[in-house]
Formats: sequence, C-alpha cells, structure tokens
Amino acid sequence: MKLRSGLMLSGIFVAGMVIGTVAQPLSRAMGDAAPADSTYQQLSLFGDILTEVKQNYVIDPPSDKLIYNAVNGMLAGLDPHSSYMNAQQYADMQVQTSGQFGGLGLEVTQTKGLLKVITPIDDTPGARAGIKPGDIIVEINGLSTDSLTLDDAVTKMRGQPGTKVTLTLKRNGISTPVIVTLTREIIKIQDVKDKILTSSAGPIGYIRLDSFDQNADPHIRKAVADLQRQAHGPIHGYILDLRDNPGGLLDQAVAVSNDFLNSGEIVSTHGRHSQDDAVWYAQPDGDITNGAPLVILTNAGTASAAEIVTAALQQNRRALVLGTKTFGKGSVQTIMPIDNEGALRLTTALYFTPSGKSIQGFGVSPNVVVHDSATPDDAFASLRETDLLNSFTNPTGMQSMPLPPAPPLPPVVSSIPSLPPAKWPAFDASKPSTDFQLQMALKLVSAMQPSGTATASNAP
Repeated sequence: MKLRSGLMLSGIFVAGMVIGTVAQPLSRAMGDAAPADSTYQQLSLFGDILTEVKQNYVIDPPSDKLIYNAVNGMLAGLDPHSSYMNAQQYADMQVQTSGQFGGLGLEVTQTKGLLKVITPIDDTPGARAGIKPGDIIVEINGLSTDSLTLDDAVTKMRGQPGTKVTLTLKRNGISTPVIVTLTREIIKIQDVKDKILTSSAGPIGYIRLDSFDQNADPHIRKAVADLQRQAHGPIHGYILDLRDNPGGLLDQAVAVSNDFLNSGEIVSTHGRHSQDDAVWYAQPDGDITNGAPLVILTNAGTASAAEIVTAALQQNRRALVLGTKTFGKGSVQTIMPIDNEGALRLTTALYFTPSGKSIQGFGVSPNVVVHDSATPDDAFASLRETDLLNSFTNPTGMQSMPLPPAPPLPPVVSSIPSLPPAKWPAFDASKPSTDFQLQMALKLVSAMQPSGTATASNAP
C-alpha cells in the first residue's frame, strides 16, 4: 500500500502544476450565478473536462474508454452494486446466471481499492488452489490490481479454458505473498449438493446451495427428492447450508423460500417508483419437507438472495439459523439492456423481510451463534456490506403483518459452544466431522421437533 500512497502524492503535485490550464473552462462551466443542481450546467462541466483530457493528456486516450470510465465512476459513486456492463460483460453475466461460465470460480468484490475474495466456488480452480474468503488479490499475472475496476479485474481473470493465470494474494496472518497459478476452465456450477448424515434422531438431509442462479429452485426440489429416496424411510430433519452463498436471482430466492413454507410473507421490495413495490407470499402446501425440522447455516459470506431465504424462514418460525451474522446486502438491482451497448445494472429498490425491516448493512443474526474458527475476529474473513464504498444506510422499517409467536429455543442450545474446542481438528472439506458449524447444526436439528411444535426462533 506504500506504492498507492506515493501515487496519490504525485497526482496532487501534477494537478497543482496544470490547474491554471483548466481553471477558466471549469469556472465557466460552473457559472457564478447558476443554480448548483443544474443538470445542464454539470453536463457542460463534463464536456469541458472531456475536451481538456482529449487535447492535453500525455497520450490521446480512446474516447470510448473515457466515456466508459466516466459512466462507471458515476454509477460507482451511487452504491457498490450499480454499474455499466459493456456488451461482453453483459453476455458474461447472462452466462453466469445460467449456471455456467469460464474462469477461475472466484466470487470477488472491491472495497477501499482492494480486490477481495468473497468465496471460491466449490470444485473450481480457485477452490482447489486453496484460495480463501478474505484473501486480497494484489496482482493478476504480475500486474497490480490497485487501479483496476472490479469489472476489469474479473475480465482479466476470465479467459479461454486451458490457459493459465497467476494470482498474488495477501492473506491475513501471513506476512509473505501467496502466489498461486491456476488453469482456467469452464465453470459449471453445481449449485446444489446433498447427502444423508446420521444422527441419534435418525437420518438428516444436508443440502448445500452455492448460488441462486436460474436453476436453484428446481435443484433444491430435486435434492430433497433424492435425499428422501436415499434415506429409505422418514428423514428427521434438514440442514440448509447457505454459507458463502453470494446470492443471485430474486425470483429464485422467493421460490426456494416457498419450498419450505406453507404460508407467510417471504419478502417485499420498495423503490422510488410504485412499480418497484411488490410483495411475495408463500403458497399453500409449498413445503416439500412436510414440516421437518430445519436449520440454516450462515456466515459473513451469506449475502443478498441467500439472506432473503434465511430471513423468510427464520421470521416465519420455520427454521433456526446457526452460524454467524450474514453479509447485509438489502438492495435490488434491475438489469436494463441498452441496444447493442451492453446493459445498465441499477439499484432500483430495497427489500424488506417479513418483519418489515431491512437487513441493509445489518445482515441476519443467527439464533445460535457458532463460529467456524477459534479466532473469529479475522477482519478479512468478515467483510460485509458496510465495508463497501458508498453502501446504503439502513432505511426505516416498513409496516408488515404480525409474525407468528416464537416458542422457546430447544434446551440443547445451552450445550452448543460458540467456538470449537482447542483440539478440534483442522477443517477438511472432504470430512464433515471437521466442520464445527455443521456438527453443531447436526446436534441442533436432531433435538428439534417438526414445524409447529418447537422449531421456531426467538428472532424478531
């Protein structure tokens, strides 16, 4: 980061040297008596600056690059999730939401100029290379990410399958750079994984959902059907693992919530215009598990659509949530295609949980706090919405239907520690017995009763 400070100081010095060149047009554009909020006045300012850059910059920069950077700068100044996608980026987004795309399999974000890993997607080059949530990507193929936009960084990491890319990482607790070379491949997201776990109460169905692409709901329904066949008898309960799930499509969040509910509000959205206001309710006989006990696993990487599902099932007293507080993204983006020029991703609404409150910046708090590590204060692993530049302030709550009353938590909660014991084995993804949060979820769901007796939460 020393290099970044040096560049900032140099920039200030150079700006001071040339300010006389631009002072006159800038002053003319602002206008002494014109109203400060005049749109045309500010457009004149933009035109003057664009002219000066085209005429006097050390090289002749491409006009399309200048406009692209200006548009993205305007949108990035609004909130972390609004942006402009050129035609290629828009095509990439459509491919990604279809559940298949080319690259390394890393979910990344950008905050305070740092390119950070939210999570590697399971069974992808990023996951197999041991890249961890919270890792900072400081170089891509030897080039600093310091001045890259998030879209540019993602573009550099994607490429033809079979080609290689080298990432230099800063990892919390390690003083030397971590350098990994990965081979790009087609990322076919296996968004749902399932297996039967054993417990004293009987078979437990474990379902991990990695993202909310367009196949999330049908894949969840298939997973439940597969688990019921594998169990060769009744399944006592289910664990829905939404840890490090970055979200995705709103309609899939609604559909997955409905898969576990028979009634109640799922989510509502409220925007600047009335057409952005909507509310979704669960459909009768929607619960495909027939009210079996349900525990949701969450952490700081549980975001957006995953938070909608978590809040809907928790606040409708359908599930208990175990883990740590979620990411806190409570905004809705609308994709607006622009003819032959890509698309605009614009924040048009905020969503509200069944309690009428927004999780923006706050996240969803678990009923049972359980960390996955004996060192839960790892700041890099706890990146949340509030850490992002220009993130929204949490709005006031909305009026909503009264929630069902909350029965007490199962007595077993008092015996669940928030941290793994000192001699707990190191985590190994291939060995569920090493996953402390999962083991505590298994303990909790084994002690729960079917929905309607003792599965509800005490959360608001």
